[in-house]
Amino acid sequence: MLDFIRSNFQIIGIILLVLIIVVLRLLNSAMSDQRKKSLETKKQRWKRTIDRLKEEDSRLRPSEIARFSKGDWMKALGELAEGTGKDDVLQLLKKNSREIVARVETKADAVEKGYFAYLVSTVDFTGFTRDEKLPYGSCMLKLLDAPTVYCRENALRALYNLGDASWVTTAVETLSEDARLHNEKLLSDGMNTFRGDKKELAVALMNAFERLDDHSQAAVITFFTVAGFFDWNKYFEERFHQGECSLDQRCDILRLLIKDKNEETKETLLSTLLTYSHSDQWQMAAVAANGLAGYPGDDKVLDALCTGITSPHWDVRMNCALSLVKLDQTGARIESIQNGSDRYAADAMNFALSSQKRTGS
Repeated sequence: MLDFIRSNFQIIGIILLVLIIVVLRLLNSAMSDQRKKSLETKKQRWKRTIDRLKEEDSRLRPSEIARFSKGDWMKALGELAEGTGKDDVLQLLKKNSREIVARVETKADAVEKGYFAYLVSTVDFTGFTRDEKLPYGSCMLKLLDAPTVYCRENALRALYNLGDASWVTTAVETLSEDARLHNEKLLSDGMNTFRGDKKELAVALMNAFERLDDHSQAAVITFFTVAGFFDWNKYFEERFHQGECSLDQRCDILRLLIKDKNEETKETLLSTLLTYSHSDQWQMAAVAANGLAGYPGDDKVLDALCTGITSPHWDVRMNCALSLVKLDQTGARIESIQNGSDRYAADAMNFALSSQKRTGS
């Protein structure tokens, strides 16, 4: 009897659980439909507003400006800007910029400010003069003081989108001065989306480089590496050899130098591998070993890699082995390592060879 009751309770429990899940899904679907209808209604109201502005050649009313402190209204406008209403939205933003920005700065909360920054990051401001973009640029710089990474990142994306090198540089300096830690990869990736003249941005960032913190400097170096700006490699090579910057930054500098193949870079990579392969700063040797794969037909490079593969550090051994697989055309050095007394070097070489067979490279 007890077993029968327990069995029925289990069945009832499962049925109730299934019913709860079904009800929750129905509620979620209903709420989603309601949000879509609400968003569509707001888009239609924006369209009517835009039509009135075009007919009367007028500006937004205070009640319409108030929409810029409400996330759902800004989302509706953003969707219009992504569709056929792009030019109309741009005119609206151009004619009413100061009023819009004033509303956001004084009435919007942190989340709504973040969404406004997102809106500015998605709109194509091509054709705007600097003065026409200025209210938005100034607003985005102020939003860097926001307590949330969400708002700061959207403000930075908006600045990249506005395409003014001085504003982006000021933003990076501000983050450095205020000691606001912002992920360096987000910074470098953002710099590479800059919609203005990237060379102009590079010059502006280099002029400010010494004033930046280590994270921001790393982002700048990575930006130069990806964008292919090698104009300041002499400066960075000297900085590397002076050894006054962090270990991470020295590795970043090596990656930048590796992109610009020349004899001076080769010598730097060789000396780095030989100097640091057996030290506690082995990370630089690992990067150098990887970069030396770009210098075929040089016995000095092959000899340095054969020395580096005896390192006690796996990453150094592995990168030396991978580079040797690419460069040792005769296979003599590879065979010597495989048959040598250093079993760790032999393991790395065998692993590199098997990796080559798997990838076909």
